[in-house]
Parts: sequence; structure tokens; C-alpha cells
Amino acid sequence: MKRIPSIRFKLLFLILLILSVSKLNAQSETIWTKEKATNWYNQTDWLNGLKLHPPKSTDKLEFAKQYQANKIGWDKAFTFLRDHNLDSLKTGKYVIDGENVFADITDNPSSPLKEAKWHSHRQYCDIIYVIKGKERIGIAPISRAPIIIPFKDKGDSQFYNQEMKGIYYLSNPDTFFILFPSDVHRPFIKVEDCNYVKRIRIKIKSK
Repeated sequence: MKRIPSIRFKLLFLILLILSVSKLNAQSETIWTKEKATNWYNQTDWLNGLKLHPPKSTDKLEFAKQYQANKIGWDKAFTFLRDHNLDSLKTGKYVIDGENVFADITDNPSSPLKEAKWHSHRQYCDIIYVIKGKERIGIAPISRAPIIIPFKDKGDSQFYNQEMKGIYYLSNPDTFFILFPSDVHRPFIKVEDCNYVKRIRIKIKSK
């Protein structure tokens, strides 16, 4: 009878050891380097068959971390883009996975550069894709962005000085943009020879 507590203790110790090893293994899988993230990104399995690609400037390390933390959400977002005829979808909000992933399709006019605002989000990542037409989008690192209107309690946008510098890209049906909380962006900027733009923005919960 005296041996029973000892056996139980050993079993409990063994179970705790197995759980600890499993936890360490899981944690090691989340440790990303730029090289590891780039290799993962270049394999493009994360696209789930979607034929579009974001620009090479996409922050691959941040994307790898965000994708791993919310794989279900990102997979549903890319599947939505792949499986729907976006040309025929009406404007409005589309719930993809509750508050975890949702989209809005708009066809309102693009903004003149002076009216387009630099901003960022903390609760969601964005996928922005122009379905028809073309416009421009500016992107800059948050580390160099001077804040003029900080986040509010119920808001998910922080605004920055309009005079700040960034890199501007053409947004058209050939590509899409992935934006993270670390990306300050200035989307939906008008291109002179384009008077109609239909676009989709998918919001994926940031983890």
C-alpha cells in the first residue's frame, strides 16, 4: 500500500513532463526568422490555390507570425477571394467568420491624394484588392510615423501626419496588399485616368 502514492507521483510527473515537452515544441514552432519566413512565404501554400500574389515588399516575417497565430482566419480569407466571382458580388459587408474575418466591397470614388489619410489598425490586419479599375496605396513603417490622432477606446484606427513619407504602389486587379498593425497605410488614392474602382477589403483579426 505504501507504494501506491509513489506510483501515482511518478505517473503525474511523467504526464507533466510530456505536457512540458509538448508546450516547448509548440513554442519552438512559433519562432520565426526572416529566412524561415521567406522560405515559407515563397512556397505559397498559404494562398490555398489563389492565383494572385502580393508585392515582394510584403513584410514576410510579420505575415508568417500573423498567419500562424490565426491560420483558420487567413485560410478563410484567401478561400473567399479564390472561390467568389468578385466582379459580380454586390457592394456591402460580407461576414466570413464572425468578427474574426469579414469583408466589405465598395465602389465609391477614389480620394485625391490630399484627402487620403495615413492610418493604421491594432485589432485587425487588412487584405486590400482592387477588383476593377486602379488606384494607389501608400505604405510606411509605423516606427517612423508621427501620430496626430491616437487610437480611441472603441476605434481601430490611428491617424498620422499627412506630410509623412511612404512608398506608393499601384493597386489593380493584378495584385493585392496585405497590411499589418505595423503598417501605416494610405489607401484608395485616385489615379488620374481611372474614374471607376471596385475594391474589396478583408479584415482578419490580429493576434
